Amino acid sequence: MNTQHEHFDLDRIRAISIVEVARRLGTIRKAGVRYKTNCPWHEDSHPSLTLYEGSGQNHCHCFACGKGGDVIAYAMQHEQWTFQEACRWLSSEFGIGTLSAATWMNRPKPKPTAKPVEPVYTYIPAEMVDGLVSAENSLCRCLMRMFQPEAVEWLTEEYRIGCYAMNGYDDYTVFPSIDRQGRVCNLKAQHYDADPQSPHFGHSDKGQCFWLGTIWAREGKLPKGAMFQSTCLFGEHLLTRYPDSTVALVESPKNALFGALAFQQLTWVATGNKTALRREVLQPLQGRDVIVIPDRDAVADWQKAIDGMADLANFRVSDFCSTKAPADQPKFDIADFLQQQCMSLLQ
Repeated sequence: MNTQHEHFDLDRIRAISIVEVARRLGTIRKAGVRYKTNCPWHEDSHPSLTLYEGSGQNHCHCFACGKGGDVIAYAMQHEQWTFQEACRWLSSEFGIGTLSAATWMNRPKPKPTAKPVEPVYTYIPAEMVDGLVSAENSLCRCLMRMFQPEAVEWLTEEYRIGCYAMNGYDDYTVFPSIDRQGRVCNLKAQHYDADPQSPHFGHSDKGQCFWLGTIWAREGKLPKGAMFQSTCLFGEHLLTRYPDSTVALVESPKNALFGALAFQQLTWVATGNKTALRREVLQPLQGRDVIVIPDRDAVADWQKAIDGMADLANFRVSDFCSTKAPADQPKFDIADFLQQQCMSLLQ
């Protein structure tokens, strides 16, 4: 692409929600009235970057290292992009067209009827995913201590769960997002504590997830500047394989895997994070019977979101995690419950 005369609409780019940018590039969590995420300016195992949005604010700041900035600065640091690369990704991801040389001087506001530029997505070749599929990853090793190994092997093939070496570990768990057409949209990599004596057994122990599509594009294994579809459900490809089954919708891929092992009559899918419960994400569920099982801290938010999409599918929101959660565990999900049940039986 010739970018010599490429001019970006910086006003509209800087107005993009910092929370939404952080969500698409990684994971966020609620912290009071704001959200937090891992700081890309330093090695951060506990989210310390606060996202400020609303009341004229739209930036981030880390109280651990003192750094921060607007959406462009965040994207540049998070992905190690140049200013041009960050602006190009933000423009494409959020449907903001570039300005021509003729309009650059006057910078008129875009017409309300102007259609956003549709991004051209890159899909990861299936053979790259096939080479990773393995139950030797950290999460599957945890699951094999609680469920039949044959069932975990089946689950690995069903969801195409992989194993990847990075950051000094050879057993990162890889969760592929595969759409209904069988296209691999991206690969989420996360590490889990597989020591059964550890109080964090079965939980993410590095405090951060990685997107292999972005990493591989940076390394030249995929096209530089590749755009990846971010609205694909984890397990979405199984909706085509099991068109008549009832669907169980949860937040994290780990929850979906635990649920699939315990209740194999359901087709388990996951949004990937709490804030991804949007119509464009849930569109593949159209017309299906869906049991929605939010984490304990998301029941009210998910119920409200589902109420606004009642026309899409036959949704039923369960408060299972609220009723089963110990009083001292505000963050409790179905994987926590099933793990407690399995471990108590093994003792």
